[in-house]
Amino acid sequence: MRYSIALWFALSLLSVQAQEKPAQIQQEGNAGSAPLSFAELVTLSSTAKPEGRLATKLESLLATPSVHNDATAEGAQPRRPAVEGLGPVLRVGLWNIERGLKFELIRAALTDTNDFEQVAGEQGGIDASRKDLIESQLATLQNVDILVLNEVDLGMKRTEYRDVARQLAVALHMNYAYGVEFVEVDPVFALGTEEVHLPEVQQDRRLQQDLQVHRDLYRGLHGTAILSRYPIRSARILRLPMCYDWYGEEVKDIAKVEKGKRWAAQKLFKERIAREVRRGGRMALIAEVGIPQLPTGEATIVATHLENRCKPACRLRQMETLLANLKQDRNPLVIAGDLNTTGKSNTPTSLRNEITRRVTDYQFWIRQGVSHFHPLGIYQHVLFPVHYFHGYQDPTAFHFPILWDNRERPLFTTMRKFRFEDERALDFRGDPGRSLQHRSRTLSDSNDRGAKGFVPTYAFARDYRGLVGRFKLDWILVKPLEESGSQAQSTVFAPRFPKTMRELNESVANRIADHAPMTVDLPLPEQPMSPQPMSPSGGIRR
Repeated sequence: MRYSIALWFALSLLSVQAQEKPAQIQQEGNAGSAPLSFAELVTLSSTAKPEGRLATKLESLLATPSVHNDATAEGAQPRRPAVEGLGPVLRVGLWNIERGLKFELIRAALTDTNDFEQVAGEQGGIDASRKDLIESQLATLQNVDILVLNEVDLGMKRTEYRDVARQLAVALHMNYAYGVEFVEVDPVFALGTEEVHLPEVQQDRRLQQDLQVHRDLYRGLHGTAILSRYPIRSARILRLPMCYDWYGEEVKDIAKVEKGKRWAAQKLFKERIAREVRRGGRMALIAEVGIPQLPTGEATIVATHLENRCKPACRLRQMETLLANLKQDRNPLVIAGDLNTTGKSNTPTSLRNEITRRVTDYQFWIRQGVSHFHPLGIYQHVLFPVHYFHGYQDPTAFHFPILWDNRERPLFTTMRKFRFEDERALDFRGDPGRSLQHRSRTLSDSNDRGAKGFVPTYAFARDYRGLVGRFKLDWILVKPLEESGSQAQSTVFAPRFPKTMRELNESVANRIADHAPMTVDLPLPEQPMSPQPMSPSGGIRR
């Protein structure tokens, strides 16, 4: 009963605006392929393996990005902000916008400080003691020339059936590419075709209203976008290995243990975990963006989103697939996205799964053996607080299997060791001179480090003053013009001065999104560089 009431209340909060403004809703754009009809979406919600024309349409939708260069056609120009000591830079931003639920705040934060303060004022206003810092972060964010967005809705009731990527691109005068990650077909929470009732009459009546869907406007698309003030020359979608079946697993009944976990999440951390029946899976949107200042005339922007409902080993497999696909890329390159580096799996559980996980996890039993039979085993428990805080908010920290475990470390080791075909690498330096806070250690020049680990980009709504529930999930990684280990490292396109804007994100009640925006500056030459000579095989001669 408690679970039903909490679920009804959360649904009401998410859909009240859509109920109040049905006349203002307009469906804009498409996702690069013919949209699915509502009847086809209903069929997908109840068909494990679609066939024929429907299967072809779904495959095309998931494989075909949309690309729109309207801003360039209308004369829009890059900002190329100038940074003291660096000159002009390509400022890259990354933001998981939580579907675009607070669209007006997101748009205002990205476009106009005065508008943001006005919209924020309607929600209680900005803390005066942090006003200068928040305005500084707004100014930085509003000067991005490339913006990667995760969790972007198109035609979903929860976001007023908006085409979120298109509407933000129009507001920012930017070109954009959009790729579909999932088609949302949950018969209860998305399509409204499966009835769910509450025992109390008035609550049930409100629930039925909240679950109603405008069938002509519903598209059910959820994906990733790249917004750019430079022209987008091409874009493609790379589907990553499946680590969680978002259709097959989600249609199963929620086991009692999982119901208990979800109730606890709501009560303790204010996190609502709901069923999400989807078609599709994790992917990367890969775009070539024309930047004449660079020697190849363009940069490759890779927007990705790794799986959260799997163990770190499968996220590693997804990253390995992505890197293998990019190996021959000769451009300066940026990988940005939510890598879900929590160190664990968020897969829904059950009593059977919990028992099976213990039985089949050899590391669990080795740890128990060390703890109970080894004379030094007691130190495993004594050192637990040290171990916990050693890796807290730092998925790149030291890893030693069994005794000093950090299961995300192999992901970063793989990225650090990877070499492109042109022998260049992702920049993993930790030069304190390249960080605003003069932090050293791994990736500090491309991802904002704090006094302990990285500045977290994701937090539970209730995180008990940071003791638990804060994670560094979102990352920007850069392949500069020269190999990162070179003594003659070029300053062009080498990452500088990363910022994670937690203060801005938390400046309003209940936050703008559950992830904070972040930026990094990539220096550009003052004048266009001469194209480098090409080898007969098409590569750049060194």
